[in-house]
Amino acid sequence: MPTEVVMTSKAVDRFVTRLIEEGPVMGPRERRKQPGFAKFDWIESADELMLQYTTTTVPPKKAFFPPRQPLFEFELTVPPKITPLEEATPFTLVGVHTCDLAGLNMLDDAYAKEPAEAVWPAARARARIIGVDCMPDEYCFCFDTCAGREGCDLFFTPIEHGYLVEVITEAGEDMLRLSDVSRAREDDLNDARNFAAEKGQRITAGIRSSAGDFADILEEGTFEDLWREIAERCYSCGSCNTTCPTCFCFDINDEFDLGLTAGRRVRTWDSCQLQEFALVAGGHNFRRIRWQRVRHRWHRKFLYLYREFDHPYCTGCGRCSRACTADINIVDVSNEIIERARGSEQS
Repeated sequence: MPTEVVMTSKAVDRFVTRLIEEGPVMGPRERRKQPGFAKFDWIESADELMLQYTTTTVPPKKAFFPPRQPLFEFELTVPPKITPLEEATPFTLVGVHTCDLAGLNMLDDAYAKEPAEAVWPAARARARIIGVDCMPDEYCFCFDTCAGREGCDLFFTPIEHGYLVEVITEAGEDMLRLSDVSRAREDDLNDARNFAAEKGQRITAGIRSSAGDFADILEEGTFEDLWREIAERCYSCGSCNTTCPTCFCFDINDEFDLGLTAGRRVRTWDSCQLQEFALVAGGHNFRRIRWQRVRHRWHRKFLYLYREFDHPYCTGCGRCSRACTADINIVDVSNEIIERARGSEQS
């Protein structure tokens, strides 16, 4: 099998139909109440799949780490009885953009750190992933941070006659047995190169500093005035975290039945921007004041995790800026920090 083949749009429909016949498929589909907007969801037919979309509000990490996830059920017997709630069904995740592929890879690294998280890798092992290239909007700044294909099995690039399909893994090659493809011609490869070139031209937003320099700026400067200015606008709603493809914090609660003799343990997404996030036993809150939480978010993304993993935990997808009810833009704030730091150096 060649590493690059072509699949027409009709062939893609037949391919997705066969994938659905094999097992569950999740992909971007149009929101019923918001035409033109996509969300990742389980699809029942190929015509529901929306491959050409700009972004989704919630990233595809939800396929492996749902916003609400029961971990196990328990009964308060002697001894207590615990029944794990493990999902074992293989599935296919279709239509993942490069920024979200990068986000999944970052979560792989984060959850592999000791003490390692067990549920995430088990879910990842069940999935085949098909990536797709996209055209950005004014919020996107991902060109330099996530242009690779790592993390998917097949990768689709829109071209004149359908899609150029890159075979990334053996699992991807195996999936192509369900498809009707033709060998890619030079014209098809040129179409894909032109698509990538146009994508690069459309990305106008960007953080005007290297990742390493930005981490140094955050570590060496205080910028308390700026954090307070941003906090005056921030509602502490947590939308920036819950839409982020690389945020991995969660909370765990036990939910009891009415008889208080059984229940289930559930984990849910959490946000460092919520006031109670850093509240500990005894009533102390390490980040009670809003500007401290705002500062923590930038330090977390561009300083702490950069030092830990040698890259910022931001893919440039722009979801946080789109979702922010106070119109706080991650690129604008970052560049303001950089300008203030450079201004202070020159004065």
